[in-house]
Amino acid sequence: MLITLIAMVVLMIGAVAMVRSFDTSSILAGNLAFRRDLTNQGERGIALARTAFISGALSTEPARITNLPSANYSSTKLETNAQGIPILLIKDSLFSSAGMSVADSTDATQGITVRYVVDRQCMAQGAADESTCVVAAGNADPGGSDWLQKPAGESRPVYRVSVRVTGPRNTQAFFQTTFVY
Repeated sequence: MLITLIAMVVLMIGAVAMVRSFDTSSILAGNLAFRRDLTNQGERGIALARTAFISGALSTEPARITNLPSANYSSTKLETNAQGIPILLIKDSLFSSAGMSVADSTDATQGITVRYVVDRQCMAQGAADESTCVVAAGNADPGGSDWLQKPAGESRPVYRVSVRVTGPRNTQAFFQTTFVY
C-alpha cells in the first residue's frame, strides 16, 4: 500500500509538470504567431512608403530634394537611438512636432497600427551629391535585366524606410529597409 501511494505521488507530480509544460508551449507558440503577424504588418508599412515613391507625393526628384512632412519624408538623415531607429518614430510628440502627417494605417479589428517614416541618407537638403549622401549605383534601364551590374551607372541616394507596428496590448515592433530609387 505504501509503495502504491508513493507511485501515485510521483505520477501526480509528473502530470502537473506536463500540464505546466503544455501551458508554456502554448504561450510561446501564441507569441511567435503574434510576432509573425507584426512582421507581416511591417511589410505593409514598407509597401505604403514605396507607393509614395512610385505614384505618390515623392514620385518626382524635385519633391525628394527637401523635407516633405506631409509624406512622412525627410531629405536628411533623421536622428536615431542606439539601435538605429529614428527617435521621431519612437516618440509620438516628436513625430507630431515635426509635422509628419500621413495617417497611420490601422486595422481596428486586430488592433494594429502601422506608422512609417522615410529619410534620405544625406547630410544636407538639396540635390544628392556623393560627398554628402550615401549613394549606390543606380540603373536607368527599366528593362528585365535590372539585376545586372552595368558600367557607368549613375549614383543614386539611398533611402531608409523605418516602420513601427503597434499591436494589441501596446506591443511594438520596428522594421527597417533601404532602397535606391
